[in-house]
Amino acid sequence: MQDQVLRRIFIIAGLALLLWVLYLLKPVVLPFVGAFFIAYLFSPLVDVLVKIKLPRWLAISIVFVGIGVGLTVVLWFLVPLVWKQLMYARDSIPAGIHWINATFLPWVSHTFNVVPMEIDTEQISKTVMDYIQTNYSADSIQTMALRLAQSGLNFIQIGGVVILIPIISFYFLLDWERMLQSLRRLIPRPYEASTLTIVRECHSVLGAFVKGQFLVMLLLGIVYAVGLQLIGLEVGLIIGMIAGLASIIPYLGFGVGIIAAVIASLFQFGLDWMQLLLVGIVFMIGQMVEGYILQPFLLGDKIGLSPVAVVFAVLAGAQLGGFLGMLIALPVAAVIVVLLKHARNNYEKSRLYGLPTEIIVAEGSTQHISIETNEIDIDIDVKNSQDTETSDTNTSK
Repeated sequence: MQDQVLRRIFIIAGLALLLWVLYLLKPVVLPFVGAFFIAYLFSPLVDVLVKIKLPRWLAISIVFVGIGVGLTVVLWFLVPLVWKQLMYARDSIPAGIHWINATFLPWVSHTFNVVPMEIDTEQISKTVMDYIQTNYSADSIQTMALRLAQSGLNFIQIGGVVILIPIISFYFLLDWERMLQSLRRLIPRPYEASTLTIVRECHSVLGAFVKGQFLVMLLLGIVYAVGLQLIGLEVGLIIGMIAGLASIIPYLGFGVGIIAAVIASLFQFGLDWMQLLLVGIVFMIGQMVEGYILQPFLLGDKIGLSPVAVVFAVLAGAQLGGFLGMLIALPVAAVIVVLLKHARNNYEKSRLYGLPTEIIVAEGSTQHISIETNEIDIDIDVKNSQDTETSDTNTSK
């Protein structure tokens, strides 16, 4: 008994040490985690190409080239539109400030009986320059330049990681089957069947959720962008894309999108109630499409998490792994949900949770156990067909 306790302590300590080392190596480990998820997502497509007698390296190359061509075509059409809308947004800043000074702030002052206010861009610029000259010396400027240089190095490092992830994904896909077989051989033989069952459930949940969530984000972004463009909002495409991407968190895409669309509408059309009503209609249509069409048919209840838990998972991923951590937060949460479900089932079947109220002892025999606070009363009710037949035989004799 003591040896088993010591062995479990050593196993727990080893796992804790491994997790601590992985945390220290987080900047190195995260690109490999991202590359593994990319390889996992595209491995079915590679397998389809391999089945038509293509070499695996060629199938992987075709998939990667197809992804690159697709992204290039999308960016070829989107970048000019986005750039045009960004230029429009930049040119609309003076008009927006004028509308705030001439319409919005006077309305606030008159409605809430507060002191009249006005945004003075020249005064703001002068205040900022005075603050910089007063509080930042030459040493501070050198420190700021050093920070900018470090930021540039970090940007280069991020660019290197972005280039490194597809390369690692290629090698993961190249050795995918051998890697899976190696991992399978590491499973202890008595636990192989249960472990593979858990892995299959994780694979099913993860694949369905990731594909469904991606399609929901894409289609919802299209709905928002097309709707805002149809009502005449100049920056509707950008707002729709951001709202679609933010919809990975429940209701965040709706909140961010409608606030940005209202502000853009006020800058472009002024206080036009009809235009604001059209913005509201666009986002209400988007919510109905998401709630009644996209979510039930494409996503359903694949992850089994409440909206609050989804928000926590995304924020925790962003805190631990930045943007990449935020992207993989929900897939990891989906796997954790499956693991916790099996852990709960095992716990409910364990002696720690409590003895079952009825145990089958043998064929034809039932042992009833009633559990009280201080003692366990066991009543055995034996109904054996063979004993009954013997008794009947003796009686007849």
